[in-house]
Amino acid sequence: MSQNCEVLLRTEREVHLFEPLSIPVDTSVSNRAPLHINRPAIHIDASVHEEEVKLVQRVFLLPGSQAPGMVVFCAVDHAPGAAGICARAAENLAAQTTAPVCIIDGNLHSPALHSYFGVENDRGLTNAVLESRSVRDSVYYLAGGNLALLSAGPRCDESPALWKSDQLRLVMDRLRKDFRYVLVYAPPVVLQVDAAFLGQVADGVILIVEANVTRRETARKAKEALTAANVKVLGAVLNNRTFPIPEFLYKKL
Repeated sequence: MSQNCEVLLRTEREVHLFEPLSIPVDTSVSNRAPLHINRPAIHIDASVHEEEVKLVQRVFLLPGSQAPGMVVFCAVDHAPGAAGICARAAENLAAQTTAPVCIIDGNLHSPALHSYFGVENDRGLTNAVLESRSVRDSVYYLAGGNLALLSAGPRCDESPALWKSDQLRLVMDRLRKDFRYVLVYAPPVVLQVDAAFLGQVADGVILIVEANVTRRETARKAKEALTAANVKVLGAVLNNRTFPIPEFLYKKL
């Protein structure tokens, strides 16, 4: 039996990456009309959904404290489900709060969120930064209420110019003002420097560790690299965990 997501407190025992964070965020709301999309059908096992809901609660909906508002999700090295984990975290967060939520595709090397949500990649982050386009003109406001998508956009081949641009920080600051929560999907830490840069402008990073693929030492070095770049590692998700014992017994441990 497999489980797509281990929430933070269980993963802490596996890779020792958990670190809490508290930071205030602006709560401005956008009034743009929602986009009606044709999203591909996605089936999520009930037990997986339960764990992913817990992930959102333990990162963003902490009682009695101010949770992080802008969080980067990225794999350590190779985790095919990283985009889906980030996307469903945004959906679950939007379902559990009335506050505005935005998810950003910051993986310009392999953008995926536009496909997940069933929209075109004809506008997005690259347009907002490289063309100084209004953020509100670049996002897709998804049907169903308070969730918006800023896809990668069509100019991903110009990514080096994006990371060198001061406009990127301005765009991220604008997103903080327009949305209570911002989730960013970034490329793997050990393959690109993009995750570290995005982590510096966010409140921290959630690392996605692929069970039976990511080596413990690789995960440790990824955490150390982020820490050296002054990026807070908020926790880790263990993807595709195989239970060596029956799941109903595991849940009682």
